[in-house]
Amino acid sequence: MGTSLLQEFLSSRLLDIGAEDSRLEKLENTCGELAKTYAINPQSALAPLLAAWDPSAGEDPSLLQIGSVLQGHWPTYRGAFTGEPLTLYRAVVLESVMRAMELQGVLAVAVNLVAANILPHLKVGQESRILEILVGRADAITAERLKQVWPDQNSATNLAPMAVPPMNSLKKIDENAWFAQVAAAAGPSTNRNDVALSNANPHWPNQPQNWSYEFAERMAPILADVHDRTAASTLKIAGAAFKSLTDAVTAKLNEFLVAEQARSNQRDATSRLLWWRQSLYSETAEKPYRKLPAALVAWHMALDMSDLLPEVYPPAVESLLFESVGAATGAQGDTELTLGELLQVNGATSQLAQLGWLTEQRTTASRTLLVQALANSYAAGSQEAAKLGVDAELKMLPGDWGIWLLREIKALEALATPDAVEQPAEADA
Repeated sequence: MGTSLLQEFLSSRLLDIGAEDSRLEKLENTCGELAKTYAINPQSALAPLLAAWDPSAGEDPSLLQIGSVLQGHWPTYRGAFTGEPLTLYRAVVLESVMRAMELQGVLAVAVNLVAANILPHLKVGQESRILEILVGRADAITAERLKQVWPDQNSATNLAPMAVPPMNSLKKIDENAWFAQVAAAAGPSTNRNDVALSNANPHWPNQPQNWSYEFAERMAPILADVHDRTAASTLKIAGAAFKSLTDAVTAKLNEFLVAEQARSNQRDATSRLLWWRQSLYSETAEKPYRKLPAALVAWHMALDMSDLLPEVYPPAVESLLFESVGAATGAQGDTELTLGELLQVNGATSQLAQLGWLTEQRTTASRTLLVQALANSYAAGSQEAAKLGVDAELKMLPGDWGIWLLREIKALEALATPDAVEQPAEADA
């Protein structure tokens, strides 16, 4: 296991659980249970994470729920603290997410994207190093996934040489394996007292005419048996070697095809992005971006671009989005928008409210992203503020808001399509 964020909290004296080692073990078990939950259902980790990395989150409901899980492993934990141990809850969530990312890659992608938006605007104080460890690991996992879906087009497909499986040699046959049969074909008896002959040749070779008839009848089956056994052994070894070679070739071809398919997909995505940038037409708004106000340009460009991208994408894509927003908004693109202004969009005009995907993002979670806040606003018929922990008066250029929204959209899409997680085998009762 890598760095423990629980240990980081303890070492930094941001958390005090007393001197009993058993308490740390109970916390570790709690994190293990939550990590499995987050890995199987990564969407369930979003709200607790948004609260956990904000030291000013207070008694957020998503944090208080951690108490019920903790109590299952440490029934008397409340007696060790005065009031709600919020720092403890936050440490448990962060450690659980850290572990879950190793099992569920899409959670790491979401952490990578959402952290890039929110953390620069939070006052995390002494916890900055802890969050750097969490985000650093998320970045590393995301980078590995990026290599798979967005390969370098300027270099050849780099595959490891195929390992040719070795061929087993034939086993040496015991020289006494057919002694009794050959001796029986040769004559009535043998000089080996420990060998009993069955159906022995009744004649000796000095009786050539009679002996040869009897010898041939007995020797022919022996030679056939030697041949059959040798052939069977050879075929068995050759068949196993051929299957191993076939499997190795098939695996290497599949590896090559996957790599080339990723290259092809990346070229297709690049072509679609270039066409989208040149046309400046919004599929979701069903009109050119130039006919939309700046806030809606940010929303629709983020939504449209997300449909053109795989799960992860290189940083240059965000630069393309920023420049595209600037090209579509003209002078409006140089005026900063507040968080509130970004959410004050008319659904009937923008057609955002009719988007099925956006409707699906409605949530009752205590912490919400901007996308979720807008979905909730449309559902309630009144504006809802995003619950991110950042300043409500936060201002950014429309291009920067477009990048923010794209990250959120891709994070939510990733969480909704988790990887398969291998379940540990249950111990026998």
